[in-house]
Amino acid sequence: MSTQTGRNVRIEVAATYSTPKVVTAVTKASPGVATSTSHAMADATIGYFDDPTAGMDEIAGGAYSVDAPATNTFNLEGEDTTTFGTFTSGNFVPVATWATLSVATGYSIDGGAADTIDTTRLLDRIKQQEMGLLAAQTVNVDGFSDAQNAAVALLRAAALVAGYVVVRMTLSNGERRIFRGQPSLPGEQMAVGQKATATLQFTVKGKVGMLPA
Repeated sequence: MSTQTGRNVRIEVAATYSTPKVVTAVTKASPGVATSTSHAMADATIGYFDDPTAGMDEIAGGAYSVDAPATNTFNLEGEDTTTFGTFTSGNFVPVATWATLSVATGYSIDGGAADTIDTTRLLDRIKQQEMGLLAAQTVNVDGFSDAQNAAVALLRAAALVAGYVVVRMTLSNGERRIFRGQPSLPGEQMAVGQKATATLQFTVKGKVGMLPA
């Protein structure tokens, strides 16, 4: 474990996807193990589960990394499915090619604080609360503005139709941050004598995967 420095960080947006892989089972384990006959995916392949994914709703629409692939199975790297629903059917859609968001200058991943539920009763003298559902995570990316950048064009196209994209961030030590989310329409700010900048926000489906090298 080490603290990271903001250099040599690559942010990529999925440009194309391969043929979906039919998944017939996902175990309740840590990590969950998916069964997909002759899937032919390589280690560290990134993809997402269709939404809906029958039975195991917790993984529906989320991005995952393939780990320890065998002929007919693969692990969902870092995903503990022990308490999830019982998987019935679904497809895993792997990313085929990536476009680098080379204009990015920084990012932030919000933690997704939980809602609070008021459980105060008439007898209570102090307000009572319980934790509710976690809020959806958001990821913010700052950068220089370049509307012709291939990754920016992909994000604009997705935003205009309220679509989703898969994003992979690779840190200098090889650690990865992966997620699937809805991007906002990229903005632009410009001032005299300065580089034009842009801001972008993703609303994450599920959660951000914080994966080792």
